Amino acid sequence: MGITPERNLKVNFTRPYEHSGMSILANSKRAAGRTTLEQFNNADTTVVARIGTTAAMAAKKYLPEAELRLFDDEGQALQEVLNNRADALVASQPFPEFQVIKYARKIYLPLDGDTFTKEPIGFAIRKGDVDFLNYLDNWILVRETDGWLQERYRYWFTTRDWKGLVE
Repeated sequence: MGITPERNLKVNFTRPYEHSGMSILANSKRAAGRTTLEQFNNADTTVVARIGTTAAMAAKKYLPEAELRLFDDEGQALQEVLNNRADALVASQPFPEFQVIKYARKIYLPLDGDTFTKEPIGFAIRKGDVDFLNYLDNWILVRETDGWLQERYRYWFTTRDWKGLVE
């Protein structure tokens, strides 16, 4: 889960085990030729995101001039872009990247897959469970040191080798 001070009021977080960020995918017709975040920040642009997420917060912060429409899930937001009702979708990486692989004829990555934010990711646990928090923090330290976390990240987020295991 993305670590934020607001969320930390409800749960405790481990130290970050990864960093994610917001990415953007765009409709190939409606947003053709746009390659920078700034080109989406205008009143003529409709941006979609999932309600209650750090993606929605990032869209508000970095694209304040654009019309922002929020949806209950990313699938609904994606459909708006695929059906030519929105110019772009903001979501955590790797969701946009995987959707562009799937729908390459309809959408593209204006930022070439780069993120425009950096967000720490950690385990969220029940408040007050200091022993479990300590265990997880040390597990993260050991798994970063031995390279296991980096290997898992590469496998799950930069390849589709795992696809057959979940279908």
